[in-house]
Amino acid sequence: MQEVLERILVDFLKISGTTAAGIIDSDGLIIASHSPKMGAEELEVAGGLIAQLVSSAREVSTASGLGEVRDIISETENGKFFVLGASDVLFWFFTEPGINLGYIRVHAKKALEKIESTLAGGD
Repeated sequence: MQEVLERILVDFLKISGTTAAGIIDSDGLIIASHSPKMGAEELEVAGGLIAQLVSSAREVSTASGLGEVRDIISETENGKFFVLGASDVLFWFFTEPGINLGYIRVHAKKALEKIESTLAGGD
């Protein structure tokens, strides 16, 4: 299963403008990750911080009555990062600043479906 998840990430990162991707559990522990620009330690730190971010977003969402958090998208000076839910895990990825939001969301949803299928034992 690990190899299949890593292959999904490697294939996803072939999309022009993507720079890193990972799959983490709710505690921020890396299940799979890949980046041609980041090292293993940087990816682990990113995973932990993303889990914290999602936890905070869930608290805000609950307290404000907005419902369940589905996705998080953040635009920064040097790029964008996305977090999408996948069963008991999170799929996250970083992009360069100019990437088309609609284009990347379509591909991210396809990758998420593959991740969910793999985790459910379908691959």
